[in-house]
Amino acid sequence: MACVLMRTTLEPEMGIVETYRFLMEEISDPRVRNWFLMSSPLPVALTLLAYLGFVLYFGPRFMERRSPYSLHRFMVAYNIFVAISSGVIFYGLLTSGFTTNISLGCEPVDFSYSPEPLNMARWVWWLLLLKIVELGDTVVFILRKKYNQASFLHIYHHVATVMLSWIACKYAPGGMWTFVMLPNCLVHVIMYTYYLLACLGPSVRKKLEPWKSYLTILQLIQFVIMVVHTAQSLMPSCEPDRKPLAYIYMFNVVVIFYMFWDFYKRSYCKKKSR
Repeated sequence: MACVLMRTTLEPEMGIVETYRFLMEEISDPRVRNWFLMSSPLPVALTLLAYLGFVLYFGPRFMERRSPYSLHRFMVAYNIFVAISSGVIFYGLLTSGFTTNISLGCEPVDFSYSPEPLNMARWVWWLLLLKIVELGDTVVFILRKKYNQASFLHIYHHVATVMLSWIACKYAPGGMWTFVMLPNCLVHVIMYTYYLLACLGPSVRKKLEPWKSYLTILQLIQFVIMVVHTAQSLMPSCEPDRKPLAYIYMFNVVVIFYMFWDFYKRSYCKKKSR
């Protein structure tokens, strides 16, 4: 029987240890419990703390008296890797249920060890690992002294994505909760292909410049699709034990949408009005 995400109320006598055990063992997906990074939130939390420490403090101090690194070959290889990986994960998620028996409606998580549900959970786990790899975006910005690109929006987006991916893998790596990963993977295929082409030199970047704003529009469309699809989980009959997942997820997507929309207005609308 599937584990539920949350009881109606926690027993008053539950202490910190009992609450932790409840969250990590009783209501989580038992299939992923022993997978790398999934037994406890500590490894991912430490990874994010190390990331924030580097991009906000240690990285800029390290680069203070150094010339920017080129990292051209690394960037080419990195963008190829992320673009291809995003495409592979998209295909893996799509063929682990959406091409057979998972509809676009309210679909509960299948916690069984049947091939398709188990494959879906594995692909969600691979997506989490890819989101951790994508933290490298900001590391490259710091090492190239492109500090303006390491904005609050950029850093918040990366941290939130890793956290949400871990939560999804821990508690709901299947059913309707995995649909939102499909447009995200597709957008990342396009984005990192764009970044790869931009690495090919000034002449190529100049040709790509008119298309740059469309990347942000594509991301905004993606966020709308994610919120609209997840909103159906707020219906009383849809995933009644997983409402907290919907609230956490939708809140973060709305916040990120607002920041991307603000970025779009500041970066492109003013240019068009001139």
